[in-house]
Amino acid sequence: MQIDAHIDWRDELHGERYGYSSPMRRACEMPHVAGMVQVGLRSVGSARPADVEAAQRYGSRFVTAREIHSRGVEAALRHIPEGVRVVVTLDCDSIDPSIMPGVAARTPGGLTYIQIIDLIGGLGRRADIAGFDLVELYPPADIDGLSALTGARIVVNAIGAIVHQR
Repeated sequence: MQIDAHIDWRDELHGERYGYSSPMRRACEMPHVAGMVQVGLRSVGSARPADVEAAQRYGSRFVTAREIHSRGVEAALRHIPEGVRVVVTLDCDSIDPSIMPGVAARTPGGLTYIQIIDLIGGLGRRADIAGFDLVELYPPADIDGLSALTGARIVVNAIGAIVHQR
């Protein structure tokens, strides 16, 4: 599960295939990755129409931030089969900049803290969280340590979800 404002599906950018814009494209090429749910999307970023089409051909499930706001975290969790092993990558720009300002490109309309912890907690009740990372925290853009505090609390909640999962 990728929680991010962007799909990160470029095949290459300026000749680089293993860079900032392509980690999900590279992940889908790994034989042990059986599917992908991309949550919190609200900006295509560096994606081109061909990148979106490639992700959809692969079978990636897109769940926008707007869908989470209107239908709740179940809009994403319903795409996760019961009992599967899931790795979660949480990009800080998936979270609304009012609570996570320490990112490189602030985009309004992101997920809330409660939505993030409900999503991770719900995932832990539905599947086995095999790994978790929090990426793209950009301290120079943080305001009064708010992003650092929010990120730390999310990590603590993720550890709790892993300890108490299924």
